[in-house]
Amino acid sequence: MEVLSKFYDRCVRPFGLAVGLLCYIAVSGGLQQSGAIRLPDEVYFQIIALWLLGFAVLAIRRYTCVPADVKTTVLLRALWCNMGIVALAFLAPDDVRLFMLAATLFGLMYASLYLNRMQLVLIGLVTFVFYGVCCVGLIQSSQTDPAFELLLGLGFGLSLAAGLVLAFEAHHKRAELQQSNAMLRATMDRLQEVALRDELTGVHNRRYILDVLNRQKAMADRAQQGFTLCYCDLDHFKRVNDEFGHATGDQVLRQFAQLAAGMVRNIDYVGRFGGEEFIMVLVGAEEEAAVNIANRLRERTAQMRVSDRQDETLLTLSVGVTGFRRGERVEDALNRADQALYKAKDTGRNRVVLG
Repeated sequence: MEVLSKFYDRCVRPFGLAVGLLCYIAVSGGLQQSGAIRLPDEVYFQIIALWLLGFAVLAIRRYTCVPADVKTTVLLRALWCNMGIVALAFLAPDDVRLFMLAATLFGLMYASLYLNRMQLVLIGLVTFVFYGVCCVGLIQSSQTDPAFELLLGLGFGLSLAAGLVLAFEAHHKRAELQQSNAMLRATMDRLQEVALRDELTGVHNRRYILDVLNRQKAMADRAQQGFTLCYCDLDHFKRVNDEFGHATGDQVLRQFAQLAAGMVRNIDYVGRFGGEEFIMVLVGAEEEAAVNIANRLRERTAQMRVSDRQDETLLTLSVGVTGFRRGERVEDALNRADQALYKAKDTGRNRVVLG
């Protein structure tokens, strides 16, 4: 979608503007050459040059160094275009004027893509008022029949009203589409968040942690920033499930996940690697600092209450800690942390071992 948007902005939009300008110049120039325009050549060319200059300024306003409000720019463009069309129509023969005035509806439809209803009404009113000013000037110069101009003005007013109704409908449909897109984006964000989070504990899941490790490895290999792994395993967790049930075991996992997440910084990562195993990725941390964090987590874990009738420490934590070594595979670092964890288990549990 972003590629299509850029293609539209860089190719389709300029092409459409160029075609519109060429059509305007071709029609007005043809009328001038045929002698139908009610102005001398030099005055006609001055008016056309002034209108094209204003059009060019409004067309390139978004590309200048001066910040431009999109809605204001669109409003000015629509007004300038419609005023140019009305002025040309009054310089043209009476029998083709209403046909030329119908082109002002394109300005309304263009504006409906960006502006609200009040701004669309403003464009319609200004266009019709400008039409009335031109009409009065033409009648005072005795170059037209007032009755004809009244009838033509009524037709133009009705066409503008119909154009506004269509523009309102387009604006309504655009608002509905924007709301639907916002809801779709929110749904996609929620689905993405669910895909990256462990459903039970709320911390990151295994797949996301592996993606994080691969990204951190790429940064570490470029000597930008290293990281340290803490491979955590809750001791005697099966005993909790057996004595208190799986619902209590799930609550313990959630409680421990929140505890671990609260022990690390915003730039670090905590994820459930499977069962009662968790991984902490400490970005830019040295092994000594990681060991200290793991020990604090171990001490806090021993203080967790599994049940109201708990009268002894049922839950402890074993942790294997290792720092990533530049150039090695992610699997090598995980295996080393896993071996340190097994060593912690084999030497009595409830301890932190550096691998």
